[in-house]
Amino acid sequence: MAASKVMERFVTDRPLCVMTRCVLGHLMTPALDDVFSRCRERQYEGEIKFSALATSVADVALNFCGNFNQAYLAHKKGIAASVVAYYGKLNRVEPCISEGVVIFSWHKAGELLREIGAPPEKVLPGYKCSVLDGNHLQKTEKRISELRGLWAAALPGTVVAKFNLEEQLFQRAYLLEDAHAQESSVLDRVVADLQADELLIADRHFCIVRFLLGVAKKLGCFVIRQHGRLKGELPGKRRQIGRVSTGMVFEQEMRIGDGEEQLIVRRITIELDVPTRDGDLQIHLLSNVPVKHAGARQLAELYHQRWEIENAFHVLTMTLTCEVKSIGHPRAALFLFCTAMLAYNCRQVLFGALRTVHDPSAVENMSHHSVALEISKPMDGLITAIPEREWDQLVPCTAPSRARFLCRVARRVDVHSHKKAVRGPKKLQPPRKQCAMGTHVATHRLLQQRKETH
Repeated sequence: MAASKVMERFVTDRPLCVMTRCVLGHLMTPALDDVFSRCRERQYEGEIKFSALATSVADVALNFCGNFNQAYLAHKKGIAASVVAYYGKLNRVEPCISEGVVIFSWHKAGELLREIGAPPEKVLPGYKCSVLDGNHLQKTEKRISELRGLWAAALPGTVVAKFNLEEQLFQRAYLLEDAHAQESSVLDRVVADLQADELLIADRHFCIVRFLLGVAKKLGCFVIRQHGRLKGELPGKRRQIGRVSTGMVFEQEMRIGDGEEQLIVRRITIELDVPTRDGDLQIHLLSNVPVKHAGARQLAELYHQRWEIENAFHVLTMTLTCEVKSIGHPRAALFLFCTAMLAYNCRQVLFGALRTVHDPSAVENMSHHSVALEISKPMDGLITAIPEREWDQLVPCTAPSRARFLCRVARRVDVHSHKKAVRGPKKLQPPRKQCAMGTHVATHRLLQQRKETH
């Protein structure tokens, strides 16, 4: 009875915190041990359950704990092993297991979104659209003995992520422990996972003939920016199609490939009104989507949605913890990044519940940073006030009933109190002046000069 009263107070005052713990309870379950058993290659379970390890790392990804040591201390009872064994387990999590965690979170988060009734984003009818992009993890501190005598930056690895546009969830992660390895080295695996009705949107780094031919063989489709090194034949005339938001659109057939392996694609050119950051005045998109399914202007606008994954990476960096500089071991760093992708999928379920009971435009204008603070600050108090045993008695365990609980709590959220701060356009900065006295100035003296001149 006392626990239910405490729960009602948290539902009233901190509904986002309650919703987050509810969603995490659906993903951070003993089923993660099955993911470990199914995906592992050489690593054995040992004395630490993988579900306990993943739960502790999720606390770091969600900013509940500042680092792995704090997470270990918070979950020491559940881990039931020494801190040395804990770090040893972290540093040996195989990439295939981390990749399995992302797939697991996509399935579980998608299940909750469907039960909530959150409508999928409208992208291109008849296709399951995804964005493919890579993320190079930042340099780390040189805590590993082999790194301490080097001037060069230590890079822990690369993540090639697949982002589902309809569900707005991370769907796959392809990990590279070797930070110098090319992102293209995982493309055979991307093709192997492809379904017949999938459409991939990607930047020019993935514009490789072998990859495009492989997607076409799997009866998949693509919209990929042409790389300058990819050459092909242009047998037909270029036709002007019309305008889109960024410029004038033209279309032309293009033949790519050699010998028996050739493919006719649509080459869509956009003459830009404003140059890109690289100074390009036009971009070329290659696609094998049939004309009857999508026109050139529609595909040109569709390519803009490639930025959805960039926005997701921004959320991982700014409001979640996907990288920690003190984590130098590649496998531990990649596991944290994948756990942050799991945390992002959890956050998307939360926003899906909010969209079903509030104005979607108001939810769209919510600040991720404000939401993250609203969740992380009171979470320790919620866990302390309502232990796991009492929480399981108060929160439904099945996906349909958990979805109804999420919608009920979502009604208590004041979405307007988390509105994004909108600032005006940035002013042009004056050119910097060289200081005759060196590279340092005293701010106090400059302010005194301002007073004397006014």
